[in-house]
Amino acid sequence: MQQSVVDVFLIIFGVLAVAAGIFGKEFRAADIITLHAYKQKIPTWLGRLICFVAGAGLIGIGIKMLLGTE
Repeated sequence: MQQSVVDVFLIIFGVLAVAAGIFGKEFRAADIITLHAYKQKIPTWLGRLICFVAGAGLIGIGIKMLLGTE
């Protein structure tokens, strides 16, 4: 039961990432180690691509786990 909650959250966050890729207009880089935001903007096409790939990955993993296939 609890595993299915995680699967649904993965799918929801994947959909949110894809929506951010569609509706986002300005994307910025961030340092993942220190969690400090850079002031440097990244190109819009690159930000959208990252959001689409990450969102599709989360949705795919969520569906795969929800269906129970390995």
